[in-house]
Amino acid sequence: MTMPVPPAAPARVRVVAPLVLSLLLGVVTAALGAALPLLRSAYGLPEGSGAELVGLYNLGALAGVAACGLGGRTPAGGSTTGRPVLPLLAAFAGGCAGMALAPTWWLLNAFATATGFGFGGLLLYLNAFFGRFPGRRGLLLMNLLHACFGAGATVGPLLVGRFGEVPWLLLVTAGLTAPLLWPTRHLGTAGPGAPPTPDTGTDAPAGRRSLPLLAVFAAVAFLYAGVEAGTGALESTHLEAAGRSAESAAGLTALFWAGLTAGRVVLPPVTHRLGPPRLVLLCLLAATGLLLTTLDDRWAPAGYGLAGFALGTVFPTVLVWATAALPLPPERVSAVLLLTNLIGSAALPPLLGLFAAPARAAVSIPLSIATLTLLCGLAVTAAVALARRADPTAARRHPDRPDRPDRPDRPDQKVRT
Repeated sequence: MTMPVPPAAPARVRVVAPLVLSLLLGVVTAALGAALPLLRSAYGLPEGSGAELVGLYNLGALAGVAACGLGGRTPAGGSTTGRPVLPLLAAFAGGCAGMALAPTWWLLNAFATATGFGFGGLLLYLNAFFGRFPGRRGLLLMNLLHACFGAGATVGPLLVGRFGEVPWLLLVTAGLTAPLLWPTRHLGTAGPGAPPTPDTGTDAPAGRRSLPLLAVFAAVAFLYAGVEAGTGALESTHLEAAGRSAESAAGLTALFWAGLTAGRVVLPPVTHRLGPPRLVLLCLLAATGLLLTTLDDRWAPAGYGLAGFALGTVFPTVLVWATAALPLPPERVSAVLLLTNLIGSAALPPLLGLFAAPARAAVSIPLSIATLTLLCGLAVTAAVALARRADPTAARRHPDRPDRPDRPDRPDQKVRT
């Protein structure tokens, strides 16, 4: 009996530095949406406008993922030098400083796009790096990565609401990113753990048959991105329209991001007996109901926080489910879902913003986000049907988890006799 030797653990700093970077990414991403009322006042914009700032930030993130994930060097294949990460860190830090000092609205939007480009590329490399850790340690680190992002997304709106301005926060974030240039340079490499999954190992006919299911998973990622990014961008606008001050509305936005973070930490171990489809559907249904409760102005902040808790585990669970259900390399599945998720983050918040006119924002914003959440649940239902049709023997092989094909839970503990 032989067992493969597990890979050597990387230096602690090689793990801690990316987690700190993830936290800083969350701070900026959430702070921009929470600060919209303050930025409208600072730049003299009319009420209900300004959502294009978040859309351009996410559009830049989409360009960053596309450039890094579809270029010659990808996280799946690995870069031997890690050099692609350095320009991304420079774009993120420099963009933050530029936004803090931008004298005009159009220049602020230009720097937001550059910041988003750095954010998108770094996000791709972070997920690819931690995705290389095998077994339970990899699952824990991936959850910790997303929890750090959520923690940053919680702190950002709190600081904006506490101090009533955003330029200093962006400058501090830029300053904290600079020391991470050296310890995070390895993110451009393949990372620890198992080697990349080669494309040649995928059965071509099976891969072609799986394209409809992959398209439905992509639709789920697209719609979910609109729910999360749209809530983060428009919650403060809704709360302000309901009678709260701009500073109070920005601070209360932190409850949504805190709920997301708590959901990612609490729900996976508590609901481990539920299959991914059932867990995702229950979470989306709960979030839809909680978003509808925000129509009551007194309950709105708590409703958004609880909706965030329900939504927290949706996208990570969809990633795990799609990787298990599709006969494609995991890197390809993750890249497609991340790209469509970022497309949704860029495209859907501005569309939701069309319903944010001051006269109807207190009603139209929660209704539009709840409707989008329900549509995401319908897409998940379609994915369940296609997954069962593609693998009708899954239920026989895993009676307690009919959504999962027959794959080992611990690939790093395979035993060969």
